[in-house]
Amino acid sequence: LKEVVHFWADHRAMAPVEEPEDGAAAKGAEDAKGKPDEPIVVELKALDDKYLELARQCQKEIQAVERKFAEQQRPLLEQRTTLLVGNSGEEVGTPALSSFWLTAMKNHPAFEDYLQEWDEPVLEYLRDITTVNLDENDPNSGFRLEFKFVENPYFTDTTLWKEYHSKESSPYTQEIEPEEIKASSINWKPGKDVTVEIIRKKVKGGGAKKAKASKEKEEPRESFFRIFFKDLRRDMPMPEDIPISDGGSDEEDEEELMMELMDSDYEAGCAMRDEIIPYAIRWYTGEAAPEESDEESESEGGGSSDEESDEDAS
Repeated sequence: LKEVVHFWADHRAMAPVEEPEDGAAAKGAEDAKGKPDEPIVVELKALDDKYLELARQCQKEIQAVERKFAEQQRPLLEQRTTLLVGNSGEEVGTPALSSFWLTAMKNHPAFEDYLQEWDEPVLEYLRDITTVNLDENDPNSGFRLEFKFVENPYFTDTTLWKEYHSKESSPYTQEIEPEEIKASSINWKPGKDVTVEIIRKKVKGGGAKKAKASKEKEEPRESFFRIFFKDLRRDMPMPEDIPISDGGSDEEDEEELMMELMDSDYEAGCAMRDEIIPYAIRWYTGEAAPEESDEESESEGGGSSDEESDEDAS
């Protein structure tokens, strides 16, 4: 059973079965440098193509089974939402278990750095998070996340969404890469935008009135709602509100930074889809969170027990 589970997980990223394009066999008769393949290499590639075709057929059947069980799992997630809402009249996202989604996200390594203290009051109004594939017959084409909020004092939206548009970069590595990331805009209520802070500067000049006067200016600040709900595309420039290190500023460096940013964002989205949404209560309690290693605990504690004993001895 363990081997089947690993096989299933390793092949989830595969694209559905596709017919080979015309000329694919002829193209396969050349190596990466365009030189003709030796006859034995041609034969080996033919075997490789048959193997890949069987793997594609296998994945097609796995996807059908996954869709079948996903339909059976959906009512369970709906029951979870019903339990979290309960019979309370409180106007928060999950009255039966306050801060449910916020706590689950804070306990996941992929999101602990996204969340700022000023994001937390907003996420108290988060009722549910759902996901769906953009194309049910091709899971590699991407997926959509929806964050469903109750009425709140921060923004007028009831649903914030994010879409990951992706493709399989190679059938031989089964790696999926994001091509474009789209996110909904947020309609903040006046004075409630947590992605900015108000900076007050004194007005220069003499006089008592001017001394008391101050000028207000909005400055962007780090926020889950600023960083996570952002459109990204590989051919677009780096967003201005995301700092770039001093390693260089040419176009090639910026393209690499954008690819790294999108890959990191995609990993966070997959963590939400595959780990937090289905097993949110385990992330809420912390049971699913990875255990802290001894090295991490020592670094946070400021030193090892051996170092402390040496100090005591001296």
